[in-house]
Amino acid sequence: MRCDYPRYASVTRSDDLPGYDATVAGTQASNSGLAEKQHPATGRPGAAPLTRVRFSRDDLLLTRFAEAPAPLVEVSAGLLEMRRRPAVLSQWAVRARRAFPPTARPLLDLVPPALPSPTFVDPAVPDLEEGLAIVRATPARVVAEEVATCWRGAGRPPAWLRALADGEPETMEIVVRALRDFYLACVAPFWPHIVATFRADVAERIGVLATGGLAEVLGTLHETLAWRDNSLERSWRNGDCTLGGQGVQLLPSALWTGPPLFAHHPPEAGGNALIYAARAAASADEASQSHNLAGLLGHTRAAVLRALRTPRSTTELAACVGTSAPSASEHATALRASGLVQTVRRGRGVNHSLTPLGRSLLNGNLNAH
Repeated sequence: MRCDYPRYASVTRSDDLPGYDATVAGTQASNSGLAEKQHPATGRPGAAPLTRVRFSRDDLLLTRFAEAPAPLVEVSAGLLEMRRRPAVLSQWAVRARRAFPPTARPLLDLVPPALPSPTFVDPAVPDLEEGLAIVRATPARVVAEEVATCWRGAGRPPAWLRALADGEPETMEIVVRALRDFYLACVAPFWPHIVATFRADVAERIGVLATGGLAEVLGTLHETLAWRDNSLERSWRNGDCTLGGQGVQLLPSALWTGPPLFAHHPPEAGGNALIYAARAAASADEASQSHNLAGLLGHTRAAVLRALRTPRSTTELAACVGTSAPSASEHATALRASGLVQTVRRGRGVNHSLTPLGRSLLNGNLNAH
């Protein structure tokens, strides 16, 4: 993957390995110049910023779902998640903050609370030890560039991080130990849930792939994503990327709840990855109830009803259910005609929510009506 900003690709590389100060100074100057000169990816003055990932024919052929969750991707996504400031912290983030081991504290220096973040710490491979070996073998040049790009603390970085950027081997062992200890303390206890969530998400997406094709799958992973002209666009910041004919693996994360993340890795480290928030796996009771609702309403309309436990726009509903916006609108209309859903206009769009009858049906309590 080639991009014009970090987290999704490394910055321009030099022929030598300068010290930390020279690297960070050059990177900051480069990024500052880019911010001043760059125009939105649409090429239209004043247009909303867009990240555009361009797919060649080979990229489309090689785009696939990951075979399993990637432990170090969940570590990296988990670190970002536990440092986000959403209205309500996820249950996992609350527990992870309590269980956070002292030996993992170096990760708080290395992985900032907001993007860009280093990509060498989260190879998209399904085995922890393989992933840690890939991290340990990261070329010193790549480590220096990514550390310099991602440090945004006040003042000078800590001595160990400067030593890591300058290629001192023992500091890489600090990183590897921190990654392993964070995984064991905060991620491993939830691994069965992570695997179940991963499998449930992929199983649902495969149905969309079978009926709507890859373009529809890509366009319904998140409300900020859209498929246009053989490109995947995300409304976020300016950028233009290519995949280098390697495609991208779609990797649902059980710990991440934010917008999708693009990650660049060489093929031996899992290749390019699109990391997105997975849908939660249903409990046994919810699964039984879902089966009964599906028999009554059909699978998609039952999914729409469940999704509307939280009021959503048509676009949000489509992303949640894994269908197109027109299809989501059609199902919401049918449920509204049955008195189960109500729709209220909000500016240019609409907001769908459950009626008391719809909520009672979902909760299995129709006696009140």
